[in-house]
Amino acid sequence: MNMSDVEKFLKADKSIICGTTLSVSKQFGWSVMWTRVLTLIAIFLNPTMGLIAYFVTAIVMSLQKTKY
Repeated sequence: MNMSDVEKFLKADKSIICGTTLSVSKQFGWSVMWTRVLTLIAIFLNPTMGLIAYFVTAIVMSLQKTKY
């Protein structure tokens, strides 16, 4: 696997785990790849808070989609 494969994987317009980073990046008009990279960095630096924030965001985004 080379870097272009990794970049294609990170830029893919599909959900990987919960679809949180894809939803956040679409909502704010950000790049999907950089949103995923920053999420991975946050989880790597502080796994507990990073994962809690990730799954709370996943719950909020799913409630927001079903509500409207």
